[in-house]
Amino acid sequence: MSNLLKQLQSMYELELYSNISRVCDLALSASDQKPECLPPLQKFQLLLLYADSLYETQQYAQSENLYRQALQLRKHLLKNKSMSNKITESQPELSSDVEIRFKIHKCCMALKQVNEAIEMLQSIQARLRTPKINMALGNLYSEAGMERSAITCYKEVLRECPLALEAVENLLKLGVKGVEVNALMVEATSEVTWLNLWLKAQAQLHSRDFENALQTYKSMDTHGLLKDNTSVLANLGYCYHYMCEDEAAIGVLQRAVKLDQNLVFGRDLLATLLASSGTSEHVEDLESLIPTSDMSLWTSEHWVVIGNLMYSTRRHEKAVYFAQQALYASQSKNIEALLLKAKTLLELNKYQDAAHHCTEALQICPFRYDLHQCVVECYMKMNRLREAESMAQNACKQLNYSPHSVTLHASVLLKDPMTSGKAVRKLLEKAVGQEKTFSTKAVCMLVELLEQEQQYDQARQLLLKHVEQHPTSRIHQMLGDCYVNLHKDEEAFHHYNVALRLDPANQRASEGLSCIGRNLSLSKRESYYTCVGETSYTSPGTSASEDDVFVQNDTEPWPTNMSF
Repeated sequence: MSNLLKQLQSMYELELYSNISRVCDLALSASDQKPECLPPLQKFQLLLLYADSLYETQQYAQSENLYRQALQLRKHLLKNKSMSNKITESQPELSSDVEIRFKIHKCCMALKQVNEAIEMLQSIQARLRTPKINMALGNLYSEAGMERSAITCYKEVLRECPLALEAVENLLKLGVKGVEVNALMVEATSEVTWLNLWLKAQAQLHSRDFENALQTYKSMDTHGLLKDNTSVLANLGYCYHYMCEDEAAIGVLQRAVKLDQNLVFGRDLLATLLASSGTSEHVEDLESLIPTSDMSLWTSEHWVVIGNLMYSTRRHEKAVYFAQQALYASQSKNIEALLLKAKTLLELNKYQDAAHHCTEALQICPFRYDLHQCVVECYMKMNRLREAESMAQNACKQLNYSPHSVTLHASVLLKDPMTSGKAVRKLLEKAVGQEKTFSTKAVCMLVELLEQEQQYDQARQLLLKHVEQHPTSRIHQMLGDCYVNLHKDEEAFHHYNVALRLDPANQRASEGLSCIGRNLSLSKRESYYTCVGETSYTSPGTSASEDDVFVQNDTEPWPTNMSF
């Protein structure tokens, strides 16, 4: 049998896993009939080879069962004192108890048995846990909401491996200060120049200092440092999105995808932003993100991409299905998948289910405006204005009273008949008055309120203040409306034209321009006839009457006599 094991070990090194599985299956059956043919130690080694091969061929349930059999046999070998050759822990043929337990955990994870995976890793004594075990246990604790235990595990990983950057990022996500994390990896940061910048950017990002994180990532995206690094660009895109600058986020993420067509990190966010924009160009870009590989190889991010394509083309039932597939495929909760499912259920008028998924996503990432916007819209659709207002107030607190969150609160109050217009106007003025950030929606809502109060000149001044720095089609169109109300057609004509150049699909600008065009042509016609009356068709001292004009323009011949 020793020769058989050598042959199997050689086949394992050559990655002939399916062949090994067949041999081991037959060999174990033969040993059941004649136990003396396969000594216990060799049977143990055969079980491990069999289990390893089944794991490599993705037969996880059978693999887990064989690992557990091997674990029991190992205990029996160590306890059996009657054996002629005493077996010890240090014997090379006897694989580590820790290693077998870790492999059982991997099988449980593949089978989505999270609790069993945690129990198996917890059964390993703390002093025997290697960095990979602490890392796996930290991830499981983090997913289960056991933050203190997760932090302890990640710190143990960093003490032995200062360059374990995933552990660094997870600690920062769990609220550990950047200074404390840096102290655990000072040996690595002192030698690698770009690592300090990366750690600084990550610390700023996860402490919600998005503006400074944005600047730090930009400083890294330069020649001599980390120019065109897709991970840096993806994080840059997330910063832009958290600051509600979605066009900039789309540009950065598209650049990252061009650099790496197989990019996974950030691909789902890009799909979400492209679908939310609603433009035909972005729908085409969304189609290009769909992977060409076999569906069995798709990750959660890939399912989100195709789900957003279905959403943007209004195939909502399919969008819900693909969002659910994304949730099944993810090891942890995918925020983009939850948001996609919520938005699609909202379109299908399943408001309660949509609100549930939004709330679940907010528990993971409470600093995303689009999640707050979606849950508020759900409650407003259900006419539950008190809950909607409560969620909007929570959005203001979570987003540090950003213009977008304050505007969201104002939009809820507008629907409430018990709320005075002054309270809404005060909120909108607060949103518009913030200099660092800008919300087009806040400006537009405040202008509409001013127009309702017929304060057209004040509305015009507000729009002129913002149009230079933020020349959007909507603002130019509203400026045109203001000038129409102020009876300044030439200025209105100019701003409608600019609005249509920026967005040819702006229907209100097109309608306003056509009305202005008719008014201008009428005024020109009147001035033309005045000019004609003065120079060509009248003699000095006389003027052309309306009847004269009609006679001159009449081309039909009149009858020569009055008889009928």
